[in-house]
Amino acid sequence: MIDIKSLTLPELQEEMEKIGEKKFRAGQIYEWMHVKLVDSFDEMTNLSKGLREKLKEQYELISLELVEVQTSKIDETSKFLFRLSDGNVIESVLMKYHHGNSVCISSQVGCRMGCRFCASTLDGLERGLKPSEMLDQIYKIQKWSQERVHNVVVMGTGEPLDNYDSLLRFIHLLTDEGGLHISQRNLTVSTCGIVPNMRRLADEKLQITLALSLHASSQEKRKTLMPVAYKFDLKDVLDACRYYFEQTGRRITFEYSLVGGVNDSSEDARELTELVKDLNCHINLIPVNPIKERDYVQSDSRAILNFKNKLEKSGINVTIRREMGRDIDGACGQLRKSYMDTEKEREGEVQTSVAMTDVGRVRKVNQDYVYASDTPVGNLPNLYIVADGMGGHKAGDLASSYAVQTIVEAISRSVETRPALILQKAIRYANYRLYEKSEEREEYHGMGTTLVVLTVYKDEALAANIGDSRLYEISQKQIRQISEDHSLVAELVRKGELSATEARRHPDKNIITRALGIQDEAQIDLFPFRVETGNRYLLCSDGLTNMVEDTELCRLISQKKDISEIGAELILKANKNGGLDNIAVVLVEIDNSEVGL
Repeated sequence: MIDIKSLTLPELQEEMEKIGEKKFRAGQIYEWMHVKLVDSFDEMTNLSKGLREKLKEQYELISLELVEVQTSKIDETSKFLFRLSDGNVIESVLMKYHHGNSVCISSQVGCRMGCRFCASTLDGLERGLKPSEMLDQIYKIQKWSQERVHNVVVMGTGEPLDNYDSLLRFIHLLTDEGGLHISQRNLTVSTCGIVPNMRRLADEKLQITLALSLHASSQEKRKTLMPVAYKFDLKDVLDACRYYFEQTGRRITFEYSLVGGVNDSSEDARELTELVKDLNCHINLIPVNPIKERDYVQSDSRAILNFKNKLEKSGINVTIRREMGRDIDGACGQLRKSYMDTEKEREGEVQTSVAMTDVGRVRKVNQDYVYASDTPVGNLPNLYIVADGMGGHKAGDLASSYAVQTIVEAISRSVETRPALILQKAIRYANYRLYEKSEEREEYHGMGTTLVVLTVYKDEALAANIGDSRLYEISQKQIRQISEDHSLVAELVRKGELSATEARRHPDKNIITRALGIQDEAQIDLFPFRVETGNRYLLCSDGLTNMVEDTELCRLISQKKDISEIGAELILKANKNGGLDNIAVVLVEIDNSEVGL
């Protein structure tokens, strides 16, 4: 079904003509959605019943479900938890200022950037939000508060520029004269520094404010706080900031989270001054909001003031962000994580996962896609997926993301109760849809993706795979590959014609014999197995396994560390060893001891 709230007015006019309606109906529907903020087609009372039924059959009207609201007793800041149609949850914040109401929204479900002080990234990335899902956060908050939203900040959960196309469409819809018509100058978009998309955004010549999450005064220190710094050098990030100002004339905002004993010294202030002194910028100092999963602490008030004073004396425009919502789950991603943790306890589930992907050091496009849900998806208790796309510049990226999203949607709708049938039918359906899509355009011909899937129920698990993305079990400092590669060299190893060592260095090691979407029918392998308390499971693409030996994978994953840190270390190791391909990592930790299994 078509996501009608994400359509522009001209696109909606075209849709009306396609279904045999007059163009003016598009304007009526657009006003109902974006001005009157209705939640259903039935509320569009100036449309005929026949047209409303037709809309229900062909279009999806996104409407978020409000799950929880926390309101601060200190400053009336309100934090909202919304449920999406696929069961995922996101959060938003309403902040009241004398100059008007400001709303901070999420752009993704989770985040894969891995910033060390942020709760949003602890469970990795699930998916990007649709433009309609971004818009509806604002619409629901405006309806709840009964007050107009004046300013919007895309600075909640997720990296906005990692969801670029949806972000851009959202901006145009939000600022459109026929909708809420919020001024572009009242819109701020945050980024941790994805250089290519910063430049793409600059070329749009919008009048929005770009806020860079800087958080460090040097490249090396930035690496310790923000894994994205391994991909984009600070010099290139700042050059992109200069380019943004040149193209738009809009002053850059630098967000700098002050972490006690980490980046708040006089030397840090001096280095920061040297770094930005030639830029037309504003620095926003943020006393870090502590989260229980990290040992970072907020700088004390004296250190914060000293830091601010040193910058001001050097002529830098600087403010200290007013702390808001400190008595509620105020840190970015904190409310969402608290809710998810509570749900796991309620369901008796204690699985923990993290999902990450990285473009690597050679490729320009990331064709890997990851998904992780510790909570039920349809009739499955949880779901974890890695897909490694292949095809042209755009086709491989499309193949992996489309396949995973189609599988998740199919599982969500499935009435089957047996996990094997659920997975088989969902994967076969995704194969059919992907193969069908590959026939639509010439540039999509031959696209496909590898796939490895895992679901865990109590002490039983089921995996499925096609291609050479892998599933490993790590237990008691031992590693075992559960999936079987569908590749040329793997077939030779199974026949005894190659050793595992020879296969690893074979020139044809990347030739796969099966993939999703290549043929009209998919050959899927299923692997049922038992799980034990304390085991960790790794789903990954060959961008990791070609760069890191199994023994090293075992050593890293066996560490007594949070799995989000281990995931970041795996990607770092693959990149240090060359980073020749995209890297995808999903780590799942099993602990059934608390439920008596």
